[in-house]
Amino acid sequence: MTSDQLFRSIKAGDIRPAYVFYGPEVYVRDRAVAALRQKLLPEGLEQLNENLFDSAASAVDLMDAAETLPLMGERRLVIVRSWAALGARGDSAEIERFIKWLENIPETCCLVFVNADAPDTRKKLTQALKSKAEWVEFALLSDADLLRWCAREVRPLGHTIRPEAVEQLVFMTGRALTAISLELDKVCAYAGDREEITREDVEAVVTPGTECTVFQMIDCLMKGQSGRAQTLLKNMLENGETRIGTLAMLTRQLRMLTHIRLLRAQGQTLPEIERKLSLNHYAATRAADQAGRFTAEGLEAGYKACVDADYAIKSGRVRDVAALDRLMIQLSAMK
Repeated sequence: MTSDQLFRSIKAGDIRPAYVFYGPEVYVRDRAVAALRQKLLPEGLEQLNENLFDSAASAVDLMDAAETLPLMGERRLVIVRSWAALGARGDSAEIERFIKWLENIPETCCLVFVNADAPDTRKKLTQALKSKAEWVEFALLSDADLLRWCAREVRPLGHTIRPEAVEQLVFMTGRALTAISLELDKVCAYAGDREEITREDVEAVVTPGTECTVFQMIDCLMKGQSGRAQTLLKNMLENGETRIGTLAMLTRQLRMLTHIRLLRAQGQTLPEIERKLSLNHYAATRAADQAGRFTAEGLEAGYKACVDADYAIKSGRVRDVAALDRLMIQLSAMK
């Protein structure tokens, strides 16, 4: 079942006794849980008809909660987040009992498992859930869906948003709707009474995410703006990013740029590269533009410098501060 199908079924009152929610799109996933709450829980009695469990919950706790009759309502909502049993090796006697219990889930409950990733379906427990629960994936939205979502979000506030503004917003914040939603509120406030939101509005007020900042750092280094690159690095570190984390993102970015440059040299089109590297169109376009300013040899040398810096730190030969400083100098010499 897709998330759109889930919302339609909740609205229609067609609610299953058990669900497995998984995927990286936390914003939509949380909205789905909120929709179930609104549909199932009588107003004023929400806390009496809902049970919340964390990863350490026992199967007995879940069964007891699910079998408790709701108060002045038709269904009890039982939510389990990141349940450890779904990732544990082997199945205990308690889990075996839970698997048998799943054969006859009470009609008076709605049991929802919420996970960041899809549980391993090779396990007996997850196989049982696969047959008895409705699985719903909350994947990150595609470019087209993000454009529609942003347009829908700003419409009640009296705004429209240009496609290039959405592209810039996604580039600066990433694809997670939680971050996009927060920044979109800022952009709408900045636009004020003006109807159309432009790319310039986004650039004026949106706080760049770490991946965007790394992209900008490489841009500055290749333009000889070492001072600006160092300022961006300092801002990232002050905002909680580690040097090891920054190095990992630099390595990832240089690896992607190297792949793109080599594939373009082989005559492959941008759509072909997007599919091969699993990139969205806007990210691929920006990366291809950046990669095109370097030679393939220069990018390979930059990528190798990142790998060497990582090895030097992890082998204990160089401290992370010195390694990252030296890497920034090496990247500024890329051609």
